[in-house]
Amino acid sequence: MTSDTPCRCCGSRNVSVKGRKSGRFIRREFEFRHCADCDFMFVEPFSGFAIYDDAYYRGEGPDPYVDYEAEYRDWRQTDRMLEFDDLFRIAEAQVRAAAARGEGSREKAAASPPLRWLDFGCGAGALLKYLQERGSLAGRALELSGHDVGSYAELLKSHDGFRILDWDELSAHPGESYDVISMIEVIEHLPDPRSALSLVSRLLKPGGLLLLTTGNLRSPIAARQGIHYRYCAPEIHVSLFNPKCLSHLYRQVGLEPLSVRYDGVVKFKVVKSLRRRPTLRRLMQAALALPPVVRAIDAAYGVSDMPCAVKPRAGA
Repeated sequence: MTSDTPCRCCGSRNVSVKGRKSGRFIRREFEFRHCADCDFMFVEPFSGFAIYDDAYYRGEGPDPYVDYEAEYRDWRQTDRMLEFDDLFRIAEAQVRAAAARGEGSREKAAASPPLRWLDFGCGAGALLKYLQERGSLAGRALELSGHDVGSYAELLKSHDGFRILDWDELSAHPGESYDVISMIEVIEHLPDPRSALSLVSRLLKPGGLLLLTTGNLRSPIAARQGIHYRYCAPEIHVSLFNPKCLSHLYRQVGLEPLSVRYDGVVKFKVVKSLRRRPTLRRLMQAALALPPVVRAIDAAYGVSDMPCAVKPRAGA
């Protein structure tokens, strides 16, 4: 079946309607459209970015698990520390592995310029603050930048002193500027994910790392529930991926998929969903101390099946 609306990922018109669903917050019907060529699923119509207002960031919008006020106020006390430690571990291992492959000796690393990290979709800035406190990664000082369109971007820039760039500034930025770019639960909110990843690919240095997390529409839980899966929130999650589709998109924009094994990211996804159920949350925190429990949840939701990416070096 061909569609008058091309796939937002690959441009194909081999698109069909997978199903329809009313929004939880915007009471209208949305269509979930599936591309048979690249296996991407997207939502029509796109409801726009106006939904990301202060109420949304307080968890009073379509995503009740968002709590940017608490993150901005005291990021150290939030459950996201589980996620941040995990992301830092993965980035550090990748940077050290690159050095071990002969891309820089210990002596060279000591004299290396700062490691430049861009948090694309930095929200209330909790990851930037975490990285600022860590100070260095794999022996290299961290130089931090962020990008976001939300109301906290100005606060982070004016009050906290971070370098926050808007889309136009990023687009005009010199290529090959960053060693690490993070996109944590961002790409599903973007109606044109290919443009965003093309920009990220251009901004990454050869050998640079993209840390990206997003829902897996081919996980056992998602496959069983279809568009009724909780992650399929049509007002906000408008670009929906699976490992095959995401890997295909990476290669289209000049990146190579990188398999990772998450731990703290998995734990965070569980405990954040129980923020308003304190008793169950405490029980799950105890259970998550057991590695087999973490691996079982990871398998059910396919968290570690979603690849990150690296930018190949010339001639690699």
